Amino acid sequence: MKMTRILPGVALLLTTALSLGACASWDEVPVTADAQLREELGSATPADDPRALTGVSAVAEMSEVEPVTDSAQPQLPVELTDADGFDVTVTDTSRILALDLYGTYTKTLRGLGLGENIIGRTVSSSEPSLQDLPVVTESGHSLNVEAVLNLQPSLVIVDHSVGPREAIDQIRQAGVTVVVMSPQRSPDSIGTDIMDLAAVVGLPEEGEQLAERSLAELEADKQAVAELAPEEPLRMAFLYARGDGGVFFVLGEESGSRGLIEGLGGIDVAAESGVGAPAPANAEALAELNPEVFVMMSGGLESTGDVAGLLQRPGVAQTVAGQKQRILALPDGQSLSFGPQTGELLLRGAQALYLDGESK
Repeated sequence: MKMTRILPGVALLLTTALSLGACASWDEVPVTADAQLREELGSATPADDPRALTGVSAVAEMSEVEPVTDSAQPQLPVELTDADGFDVTVTDTSRILALDLYGTYTKTLRGLGLGENIIGRTVSSSEPSLQDLPVVTESGHSLNVEAVLNLQPSLVIVDHSVGPREAIDQIRQAGVTVVVMSPQRSPDSIGTDIMDLAAVVGLPEEGEQLAERSLAELEADKQAVAELAPEEPLRMAFLYARGDGGVFFVLGEESGSRGLIEGLGGIDVAAESGVGAPAPANAEALAELNPEVFVMMSGGLESTGDVAGLLQRPGVAQTVAGQKQRILALPDGQSLSFGPQTGELLLRGAQALYLDGESK
């Protein structure tokens, strides 16, 4: 069965049959993945004053995405034009490399029932089931072309959050089927991004099911977060740090931090101040933003020397967040992925922020 998809320019476009408007029963999908956590939090009492809490609130690594099927049968071939304008025919999904900065693609593929088809990963795909697979990136998220080709993938799914472009071109020129994606990565685009990826691997029905389930969970979790969050939202900023050297940025609108922070019931002070692309987190910028909470990736916080090391960065100790050492640490592979578990991440983050300061 041949399926045709057009994925032009900067946004992926599904055919009408797979568009969000064609989904007839988004609210009929049972919500089960994190229902137990919501039930537990339903009887919890938020802190009298979340602003009085101090120290690091950590969200532990979450469980893996539950597949919507254990017998996925991709409908192939799939013909498409990818986000870079290349005409591609996908004929084989038996050996997949799904590579992006956030680890979103591997989580989504597992949810679609193709977890066992994944043969390698980036450092952000930290799921326990993938831990023994080779990492095909180096120096952060630079593609190692030789490592990719040595795995003999039948399909590489990638976007420009990893690179460089020349590396992607080399993989394509070596005869590997490459599909370049351009996801929006925001709470509002979760369903579309899931179904776009599902269309590439020939699983449109599974994609619709996973999207429906994920959005239903997200909606229920957002309502639960609203019950925990204070009436006056906490002012937060997402700090991206790697090592104790120069990699230290405030993330803004373009990084998806606003969707994450607002989903946690807070105010993104960077987005509010007009920060778009990642901006240097120097003393002047931090003084102007003066957040009450820093949101960070757990690995980033650890790499900078934990709280003690973070406080050595110019300007950090002078902020309200620095004075109270108020940090929300999220798993690296979940924090900005905006994949199938976004609702659960928000719920666990709210639990850490507004209850006892630690997500179980």
